[in-house]
Amino acid sequence: MAGSKPTAVHFSLVAFVMLSLGLSIVLYITMKEQQKSASAAKEAQDLASEKQTAFENAYDDIEALKRLIGYEGFEDVGAQGNNENSVIVAARKDLNTYAREQVQPSPTTPTFKDSMQSMRAALDTMSEQSKTYNVGMQDAGSRALAEQTAIQNKLDQVQQSQDQSEQQLQKLITDQTEKIAEKDRDLAKIRQDLSAERVQKEQVSDELDRTRRALNEEIALLEKSNQFLRTQLNELENQSFDKPDGQIVRVDNTTRRVWIDLGSQDKLRQQVSFSVYTQDHRGVGRGAEDIKAKIEVSKIIDGHLAECRITQEDFDRPIQAGDPIYSPLFTPGATEYFTFVGILDLDDDGKSDRDIVHDFIANAGAAIEVEVDDQGNRSPEGRKMTVKSKFLVIGDIPDPTQFAGFDERQAEIQKIIDEHGALLKESLQQGIKIVTFSDFLNYIGYENRQRLFIAGENRKYNLKSGSRSTGTDEVLGANRLSSGQTSQRFRSDRGNRGQDTSSGQTSKAFGN
Repeated sequence: MAGSKPTAVHFSLVAFVMLSLGLSIVLYITMKEQQKSASAAKEAQDLASEKQTAFENAYDDIEALKRLIGYEGFEDVGAQGNNENSVIVAARKDLNTYAREQVQPSPTTPTFKDSMQSMRAALDTMSEQSKTYNVGMQDAGSRALAEQTAIQNKLDQVQQSQDQSEQQLQKLITDQTEKIAEKDRDLAKIRQDLSAERVQKEQVSDELDRTRRALNEEIALLEKSNQFLRTQLNELENQSFDKPDGQIVRVDNTTRRVWIDLGSQDKLRQQVSFSVYTQDHRGVGRGAEDIKAKIEVSKIIDGHLAECRITQEDFDRPIQAGDPIYSPLFTPGATEYFTFVGILDLDDDGKSDRDIVHDFIANAGAAIEVEVDDQGNRSPEGRKMTVKSKFLVIGDIPDPTQFAGFDERQAEIQKIIDEHGALLKESLQQGIKIVTFSDFLNYIGYENRQRLFIAGENRKYNLKSGSRSTGTDEVLGANRLSSGQTSQRFRSDRGNRGQDTSSGQTSKAFGN
């Protein structure tokens, strides 16, 4: 019969044998690891014992070193450098305090060895210097003794000379006393003459004072008359000796452009504005009635030609070729000077626009000789007007009563008023023409380009609510809101009725 098949007993026996073999291997490996661990533990214990012995020796060495250098009271050595109460920090402070200057060259962190060597060298040097000083002192003592003997000899000579000088002095005093007595007699005579001269001078001075008062009264009367006559002349004749700066050479009404006979060779710049006068004017810079338009330079074409845009025009008097143009700010090849006083408000909003005025004056090549600012300060300080000023331009002179309770502003306005009076007097004395700021703006052709309305801001504004037809009797300020009704022309139900025709009736608003 063939061999029997393996049974469960066989499999169990095989498993038991393999398990026993595995356990034997694990037990062997475990015993080997325990032997290695025991050996490593003994080696670590021996090393720790050696480290402990080395630490104790190092600690004893450190304590001995601290006692040697004098810092045994500090427990921490300070090797990490972050403990202020450590040996290293204390030693470093002492070295920096007492030894840094002695170390040559000075290191960043001096050491005790360097310091002691340097101190020893310094001590040896000082010892040698002391010996040298002692020898020098002995030599100086010998020289001092010789000098003392020489000085004593000189003192004896001085004493003899002093005795002789006293005798000479006594004689000189006697002579001077006689001379003084003689001078006193001369002085008494001079005083008598001086008294007589003083009386005569007082008489002459009184006569000069009377003459000066009479002349001052006469000068004041003449100045008053001169001022009155000049004021009358300005009011009655309003003469102007200025000449036009150029003229219009071409006009394009379509593009509202004109061309003038001034250019780069005349030192003309862009944005300079001019007033356009009628050809039969009665004098430029005389009044605003002869001004029919205002223009501003927009492009310099060549030496004597520039393009300008029309900023304001009287349509009843259109611009024509040959019309003269003028601006007191611009004179070819020269600088015009002006004097200003008062608030310079360009757009009537109650605020000063002085910076803008400065800009267009400088752009035109003109300058300001004297100016009183919005705080009443004259600039340059202390300067008076001269004949260089072409106009005295008077801006808005505020009323101090409008600023009740604002003491600082009232004081500034009073300064403006005082400077205004002083400049009026100076202008009359110098024969300088006085113009208002609004006339000045007309003369230079200035036209306000923009008016900004800010909602909620409480300031003057000249724009009305809505517009008013010149042909109706509607009162300004009435309710101008829309009724909401739409014209029949725009109704959606018109269909194809075609264009509406007029009824031929005119609104009653345009009736007679």
